[in-house]
Amino acid sequence: MTVAPLPVLVPDAAGAADDLLAALRSRGLPTDHSPFVELRAQRDGDLRAALAALAAGEVDRLVVTSPRAAEVLAEGGDLIVPAGTAMAATEATTAAVLAAAGVPDARVLEREETDPGFTAALSPDAGERLLLVGSTATPPALRPALEAAGARVTLVLAVRVRTVGLDPQLVRDLRRPAYGALVLRSTLLADLAGHLGIHRDIRVVAADDAVAATAEARGLVVHAVAGSTGAEELATAVLSALGTRIVHD
Repeated sequence: MTVAPLPVLVPDAAGAADDLLAALRSRGLPTDHSPFVELRAQRDGDLRAALAALAAGEVDRLVVTSPRAAEVLAEGGDLIVPAGTAMAATEATTAAVLAAAGVPDARVLEREETDPGFTAALSPDAGERLLLVGSTATPPALRPALEAAGARVTLVLAVRVRTVGLDPQLVRDLRRPAYGALVLRSTLLADLAGHLGIHRDIRVVAADDAVAATAEARGLVVHAVAGSTGAEELATAVLSALGTRIVHD
């Protein structure tokens, strides 16, 4: 008799997990989506001023660091990117949101957690006016790294990331274990998971080396590193981490 695999837990915020859940299910894996965080849009004066500067041609390059940040940019209908303004986005999903808002051809870069690689990929020119739109989860070292490379950076936080209270049953299930794997897409999620007492039989899958390092610093055993936040790469890494753990009687 074949024993069904335990579900894969995806702790991404609501609205940020659909692609990963679909990729896991397409591989026959049961899933559970229980957000550890929530994303709150922040359309304040700083964002409005940045959008006005962008529309006026006062920005050489726009860099958007998350799909939700891209959605916030597009929500008011006042996202105007003049011809000649360079575009960059972390994650293909971010670029897709921008394209749906009428801003195609954003260059997709590696995750912002890998600061040196991210900065090198952008290769900013001396004095380049760079508008960086991100969230409170944007690594604090990113802006100084870009400025050290010569860019004049304006950082605008379009999204606030807040932790949410977890169901006590979820915490108990993570300690039993009642899950086959846990997918960590960001350093924040890795940090939060590290405080929950995750059972060592649960396969932990990290998006990249920075996420893996955070998880391991919190005492978690990382069983696979996807090398990307992409849903397909993460789902493949989950399968690799699970290996032959489906039991046959």
